[in-house]
Amino acid sequence: MTKPTDLASRLHAAIRREKTTERLLKTLETTPRKLTSAAKQLEKRGVLVVRDGDRWRLETGVAPGASGEHEIRSSASGEYLIGFSADQHLGSKYERLDVLNDLYDKFAAAGVKYVANAGNWIDGESHFNKFDIHTHGLDAQLEYLAQHYPHRQGITTHAIAGEDHEGWYGRREGVDIGRHAEIAMREAGRKDWRNLGFMEAFIGLRHAKSGALSRMLLTHPGGGSSYAVSYRPQKIVESLEGGEKPAVIVIGHYHKQSYNQFRNVHCIQSGCTQDQTPFMRKKGLQAHIGGGIMELTQDAETGAITRCRVEFFTYFNRGFYNGRWSQSGAVTLPKRLRRGKL
Repeated sequence: MTKPTDLASRLHAAIRREKTTERLLKTLETTPRKLTSAAKQLEKRGVLVVRDGDRWRLETGVAPGASGEHEIRSSASGEYLIGFSADQHLGSKYERLDVLNDLYDKFAAAGVKYVANAGNWIDGESHFNKFDIHTHGLDAQLEYLAQHYPHRQGITTHAIAGEDHEGWYGRREGVDIGRHAEIAMREAGRKDWRNLGFMEAFIGLRHAKSGALSRMLLTHPGGGSSYAVSYRPQKIVESLEGGEKPAVIVIGHYHKQSYNQFRNVHCIQSGCTQDQTPFMRKKGLQAHIGGGIMELTQDAETGAITRCRVEFFTYFNRGFYNGRWSQSGAVTLPKRLRRGKL
């Protein structure tokens, strides 16, 4: 995908101020044909340009799961091996690239080919985190994502976009942020990243031999964490209508790790790869740093998931590794206090 022309970039900015074709043509000093061509360029890059007769605007919302249906095929014996990770928050001063890279090393060693990413892969930019990020701006954070998100041979990452963090950019800039990130990955030469849509994606689990089908839900919900770690996934599953429940649900957003089973749904909270931030401390929120792998077994006749084994990989804050041991390679650390002295 080629970079947008100067006219397309200027059109993206101008739509915020000018709302009619006449005003846009005058402001951009262009022709109707070139204006239409620039708009099509923006649309191909995920910019949500809406034209209603003579009036123009940027859409600020994306339909959940808008990128369509997706399937994973089991082995011939009905087995699945799926990695999971969420809430990487790349661009944050509190990001844990050491953890994220170690997770992908573990995925590769275990033979994982499919990683489900439950959103918040960049930190975005808002009034309460602007001093906590080291990379500012939508394009800069997506370039950083493309450069630093792990790539391991044979592994593809299938990601949804959160309504917050990367979603803040999406609303402000009027773009489908998941699609925009996928394009940024392609322009950086990355073919291992797949956009599954906004906020949630239902992923078909197809038995390779019989064709029997079940479903997994990858979701980035909203709201704050609860006192009990298991409460939020429990309420999410309780809210699902009968007959519509997935067999497995992978939940991001809360920065927690847990496995529970509610209403015959295997519920996994996927953890995060970001240390506790000042905002989290203010809210009294703990960060469960890590990710994991799930092993599923599917019945060939009914498609039901009859076995779910979850393995979590757990890490600690940077200070834990200083002068002790490292599970994930070298890290940059402050000096530890020893016997009252630095």
